[in-house]
Amino acid sequence: MARKKPNIYVGNVVKKRDRLSFKNFVLEIIEDTFIFEFTPTSISLNGELFTLVLDGIQFVYEDLQVDSAIDYLDVFLYGVQQPKDRYSVTFDETSVTISFNQSITLQPDLVVKEDFDVKGKLKEIE
Repeated sequence: MARKKPNIYVGNVVKKRDRLSFKNFVLEIIEDTFIFEFTPTSISLNGELFTLVLDGIQFVYEDLQVDSAIDYLDVFLYGVQQPKDRYSVTFDETSVTISFNQSITLQPDLVVKEDFDVKGKLKEIE
């Protein structure tokens, strides 16, 4: 399965080399590769280690080939991005599961699912 090429009109961006055209070109690329944000549907705590589950969410397969799922999403706790070596990602057709392998907060029992944000090339299942 080949990666779908972005539908971006280049126009005369390269020929003109003016700032406005280049800025619009960059904004079109950013919009085409937009990152979506989700709150986990459930979290569980095993000692000090969290497991986040996003039910009804899947990777955007049309735009990317998922070989290492961890490269296509970021996890935030209280707005702070968590390093990728602290968690692993597994997925199937109906959900994405993020399992932490290290403690990420001093008081894990006070953390609720709304404190987490997951951003990436994800979409809701239709």
